[in-house]
Amino acid sequence: MREGANEPVVGRDVRRRAAFYLPGYDPRRPRVYHALFAEELAAAARLRGFAAQATPLGGEDGPTPAFAIEAHDPLGAWDTRTDVTILRWDDLARPAFRAPLAPRLAKLMRVGADLVRRGVVSRLARIDRQFAAFVLYPYVGTLLLALAVLAVAFGAGVLGWRIHPLVAAPVALSAGALAGWLALRLERPLFLRYLLEDWLFSFAHERGGTDVLAERLDLFAEAVAAAARDPAIDEVLLVGHSSGAFLAPETLALALARDPDLGRRGPAVSLLTLGTVAPLMLVDETCMRYRAAVGRLANEPSVAWHEVQTRHDAMNVCPVDPAALSGLFAARTLWPRTLRLSMPQLVAPGRLGLLRERLFFFRTHFRFLRANERVHWYDFYGILAGRTTLAARHAQVPDMRDVGP
Repeated sequence: MREGANEPVVGRDVRRRAAFYLPGYDPRRPRVYHALFAEELAAAARLRGFAAQATPLGGEDGPTPAFAIEAHDPLGAWDTRTDVTILRWDDLARPAFRAPLAPRLAKLMRVGADLVRRGVVSRLARIDRQFAAFVLYPYVGTLLLALAVLAVAFGAGVLGWRIHPLVAAPVALSAGALAGWLALRLERPLFLRYLLEDWLFSFAHERGGTDVLAERLDLFAEAVAAAARDPAIDEVLLVGHSSGAFLAPETLALALARDPDLGRRGPAVSLLTLGTVAPLMLVDETCMRYRAAVGRLANEPSVAWHEVQTRHDAMNVCPVDPAALSGLFAARTLWPRTLRLSMPQLVAPGRLGLLRERLFFFRTHFRFLRANERVHWYDFYGILAGRTTLAARHAQVPDMRDVGP
C-alpha cells in the first residue's frame, strides 16, 4: 500500500465512497471549495505516492453540487472512487453581507453583549480561554474601530472650531465619514463583520429562532440517507468543518430519524468534525439543536464519529469532550472519539510559526482541509480518497479522553 506505512489496515476496504462536505458559515460559492479540494488533492497524492484526480463540479445551482475523486495506487494494489457532495448553504449566508452594515450593527453587537451578560463567555473561558477570547474578538474589534472613528471626528471638530465655529461641524462630519470609510476597508481583512454575522446566524439557528437552515439540513439528511441505501457504496462519510462541525451531527441525527437502521446494514457511516466551534452552543443553555444531536449520536453503535481538535487553531475549541460538556450523560459515551492534532507536524518545519498562526487565523483554520507537507496520521485527502474507512484509519490514534489534555 502506498498511502503511508503508518496507516491502519484493519476494517473493511473501501472501493466506493459517498462523501458529504458541510462547510462553515461562508458566503463563497461551492466552486471555491471544489477548486481548493482539487488543488490540494493533487498535492496530497504527490506526498503519499498515489494518483488522483477530481472531476469538474456539477449542479452548482442546486443545494447539493457534486464532483468525483478517482484515486489509485500506480502498482495496482487499490483504487477508489469518492463522490463528493458539497452541502451548500452559502446562499443563506450571502444576503446578510448585501445588507447595509449600519442598520444591522446594533443587532449584531447585542449578541456579544448577551453572551457576556448571561455568563456564556466566562463559562467558555473555563474550558478554553483562547477560544473565549476569539468569540469576543469581533465585538471588541468593532467597538475599537467605532471609537477610533468618533475620536477622529471629534478631533477634527476641535481643530475646525479653532479655525472658526462655523467650520467645526462640516470638518467633523467630513473627517468622520473618511474615517468610517477607512474603518470599513480595515474591517474586511480582520473578518470582523464576517464573525459578527456568523455568530448571529448560528445562534438564531441553534435557538430555533429561524427555520431557514433547519429546512436545508432536512434536505441534506435525505441525501445522506439515500447514499446509505445504495448497495454500491462501502462508506458514507459526512464531514463538518467550523460551524459545519455542529451542523453535521445535526444532519446525521436527522438522517437517523428518517432511517433508524442507518449504518446497521449496508455501508459504514462515518462522521468527521473538524475545527469545531460547537462547544459554544453547549455552554449556552438557550441553544438546543446541537445538544439534541449529541444526545442522539453519542452512544449510537451504528456510526463512527471522530472529532479532530487542535490548540493551534484559535477558532477551534480544544480540548473538550462534547458529550461530557452537554451534561446529558452520567458516564463516558461511545462518541465522539476526540483526536488531538499538532498542526506543525503536518507542515514543513517553520511553516506554522506562532506569529503567523495568530495573525492569519483563517489560514490556520483551513489547514484541516489542506494537503499535508509531511506524512501524518491526520490526512484529509487520505480520508476522502483512501481505501479504508474513517474508523479503520484512526484505529491506532489515541483518544484524548484516554490520555488527557
